[in-house]
Amino acid sequence: MRLALAAGLLSLGLLAAGCSSPDAKLEAANALRHRGRAAEALSAYREILGELGDGTIPRWETGVRLRALRYAADVSYLDLGDYQGAIGYYRRIVSLYPGSEDAWKARASIGDIYAQRLGDRQAAIAQYAAVAGSDSKEAPRFQLLVARQYLELRNFEQARTEARLLRERWPRSPEADDAQLLTAQAWALEDRPDEALGAFLAAVERRPRPEVAAVALEGAAQIHARAGRFDKAIELYTQAMPGNPNPDALRTSIEMVRERREAAKTVTPGDRDAALDRNVRSRTKETP
Repeated sequence: MRLALAAGLLSLGLLAAGCSSPDAKLEAANALRHRGRAAEALSAYREILGELGDGTIPRWETGVRLRALRYAADVSYLDLGDYQGAIGYYRRIVSLYPGSEDAWKARASIGDIYAQRLGDRQAAIAQYAAVAGSDSKEAPRFQLLVARQYLELRNFEQARTEARLLRERWPRSPEADDAQLLTAQAWALEDRPDEALGAFLAAVERRPRPEVAAVALEGAAQIHARAGRFDKAIELYTQAMPGNPNPDALRTSIEMVRERREAAKTVTPGDRDAALDRNVRSRTKETP
C-alpha cells in the first residue's frame, strides 16, 4: 500500500515538473495565441525567454528558446503590430543563432518590417544584403530585393549595379532575368530611352518567363511609340500579348498608337486646318 502511494506521489511530482517545463509552457502559450489571446501569449513567451536567458543552455532547450523567440517576434509583428518589439526578437535570433537558416529568415523579416511598415528602405537594404551575401538558398531573391529597394529610392545607378551583381553571381537563375528587366526599368525611369530600349531587348533575348518577356516587350514598345516609330511599337505590343496579365490594357495602347500614326500622316500641302483638326482630335482621345 505504501509502495503504491509512493509511486503515485512520484508520478504526480513528475507530471507537475513536466507541466512547468519550458516546452510545456511553450505549448500553453501557443494555445493562447490560437485562441486569439495574442497579448497573453506574448507575455507567456517572455516568461519562457526570461527563464532560459541568452547564455549557454542545454541543447534541448536551445530549440525551445528559438521557437519562443520566433513566436514572440511573429506575434508582435503580425498580431499586435509592435514592429520595434518584433525587430528586437528577430535580432536576438540573429545574435544567438548566427549563420543558421533561422537567422537569415529573421533578417528577411526585419527587412520586410523596415521596407513595408516603417518606410526605411536603407535599413531594409542592410538586412536583405546580409541574406544576399550568405549561403542561403534564398540569396538570389534577396539580391533582387536589394536592387528593387534602390530603384524605389530612385538611386538608379546603384539599382543597376546591384542587378548586374546578381546576373554575374547567379547568371542562370530566374532572378537574373528579373534583374535584367529591372535594369531596363531603371534606364527608362532615368529618361534614357536608348539605354532602356537596349536593356529591354536584352531581357527578351534571355528567354525569361512569359510574364517577364511581356513586360520587357511592352517597355520597348512604349519607347518606340514615344519616338514616333509607330509600326514597331504596334509589333512589339502585339508580341507582348501572350504573357501579359492585362491584355486589355495592351489593346488600348495599340489603338492609341494607331490613332497617333493616322494623325501623323502627311496631309495635303497647305491644308493647315485639316492638320490642326486631326492633331486636336488625337490629343482629345488620348486624354484620360
